[in-house]
Amino acid sequence: MAVAVMRSLAGDGAATPVLNARNRGAVPGLPTDAIVEVPCLVDTNGAHPIAGDPLPEAQLALARAVKTAGRTTITAALTGSRALAEDAFAAHPLVGDRSVARRLVAGYHAAHPELPALR
Repeated sequence: MAVAVMRSLAGDGAATPVLNARNRGAVPGLPTDAIVEVPCLVDTNGAHPIAGDPLPEAQLALARAVKTAGRTTITAALTGSRALAEDAFAAHPLVGDRSVARRLVAGYHAAHPELPALR
């Protein structure tokens, strides 16, 4: 896969692999700067996400929830905020509960004391 992408970037024909790329409208209803895993046209100008059909509302809601959890996780990591770490877990559809989120953050903190403390 990587070799095919490099060849396309170098001008040896276009390829259409599935890649992680900025959305740029490929998944309608998600932010344009969200990272999505979609087919992309790769050529000498880079990777260009190929727009797909709109997702059914239930799937779009799930994708939005996962993206919200991911973005909140990044902000929590950058700021060291325990509250945002809990928000991130609570926002994720597989957790979805504040008390579980608190226990998860506490568990990670206890299991990895070498990591900087959350505020």
